[in-house]
Amino acid sequence: MTDFFSSKINYQKISHSYLFECDGSIKSNELIDNLVKQVLCTNKDKNFQCCQKCKSCHSINGLSNPDYVEVFPDDKEKIGIGSLRGDQDKNRGIINILSETALLSEAKIVKINNADLMTEEAQNYLLKILEEPPNKSYIFLLSARPHRLKPTILSRTTKIKIPPISFEKLAKENKQLDKVFYNSFAREIDISSLPKDELNNYLSLYEETIESIEEFNYSKHNILNTWNDDYLKFRLGILRETIFSVISEKLKNKEVKQKSILSTLDENRLFLFLEELITFQSLLANKVAVNRKIQLDSILDLIQ
Repeated sequence: MTDFFSSKINYQKISHSYLFECDGSIKSNELIDNLVKQVLCTNKDKNFQCCQKCKSCHSINGLSNPDYVEVFPDDKEKIGIGSLRGDQDKNRGIINILSETALLSEAKIVKINNADLMTEEAQNYLLKILEEPPNKSYIFLLSARPHRLKPTILSRTTKIKIPPISFEKLAKENKQLDKVFYNSFAREIDISSLPKDELNNYLSLYEETIESIEEFNYSKHNILNTWNDDYLKFRLGILRETIFSVISEKLKNKEVKQKSILSTLDENRLFLFLEELITFQSLLANKVAVNRKIQLDSILDLIQ
């Protein structure tokens, strides 16, 4: 873990704020959490390795270090200004934590998960802190979509990209994985962290979904009935990636290898299908109240 950051961070002159572009996976968080422990360790060696023995290290392991706080999105998948100010008593407020004297360490750290979910008001509040950061205080921002953050915030952070676990590596560990499954799933969930039985469940759902859109199995009526479950977003992701795959093969003038009903559509209808699907996914992602069955029914009308 240390080696990853040793070539990217000058441990003798740590920046007051970092933006880690990452997928939020267990691997990414382990890397960043280890860096937190290194910074706060009171007995680290000359290579910046944490000792694992001091009170700071022990308290981080026990999730009780008073010099470190994490901020998470709320139930509405937003980080409002109240979460940063500590209005709901979930924390003391990041400006208070960063301005206070460290209790166990020589520094204080705030880690903001899914930072791109901060509201505009919250980003403006954070920006004021970044403009005049308290002494020996550090802010770690994690985001898979840093483009959603204000340019003024981006300009005041040191950016480090943590690449996701590659499809090739995961495929070696599980021969059942294929590219469509990976692309439709990896954006939402850390596949490498799933228990084997849960992964197998998703693989079964994937196979069932792919089978339902195969040309000789396709039935609009059956899809409307069987897809109307808790896994609709997952199924729509598979449908989208299948469309991408078919479009790619058609644009390259290759013989379409897909056996799905989508391979029977021309390019114009495929692009229209994709546009409607992405709009539907956006409505679901933003929790807009829509009749899922009616929306899906309308999209599937494009298949003729």
